[in-house]
Amino acid sequence: TRPGVVQSVLTGNIQSVAVSKLSAFGLAGHLDFAVGAYGMDHADRPRLVRLAQERAASAYGHRFSRESTVLIGDTPNDVTAGHLGGARVVAVATGYSDRAALENARADVVLDDLTDTAAVVATILGRSRRSSHRAASNPVDSA
Repeated sequence: TRPGVVQSVLTGNIQSVAVSKLSAFGLAGHLDFAVGAYGMDHADRPRLVRLAQERAASAYGHRFSRESTVLIGDTPNDVTAGHLGGARVVAVATGYSDRAALENARADVVLDDLTDTAAVVATILGRSRRSSHRAASNPVDSA
């Protein structure tokens, strides 16, 4: 967790499944599941982005816009949902979709993986020097 940063989940899973999956990896304590959006809320993924923004705004007392919302995904559908829903999109090429597919979907940033934590955090916070880069090979601002 980081002051001023809200972390949650947007998934096609129902909330209880999302909590179980993320708890198994020790991540649940870093997330506010109450402001997330889930498959049980709606089938339309872009609508889930807006729903999560509304829930976070209600819980935290300020508006969440495209500039302050980041969706991290690994498919072109995730990229599309994020953009249509009103979020910046960081795509990670560790799933079924490769870098080219995620770049063609127009992700704001494409990372090869999440192994360089400092680069990932800088990218999420909007401090990356490039709009699409390989996390392990390009420098990022440390500010």
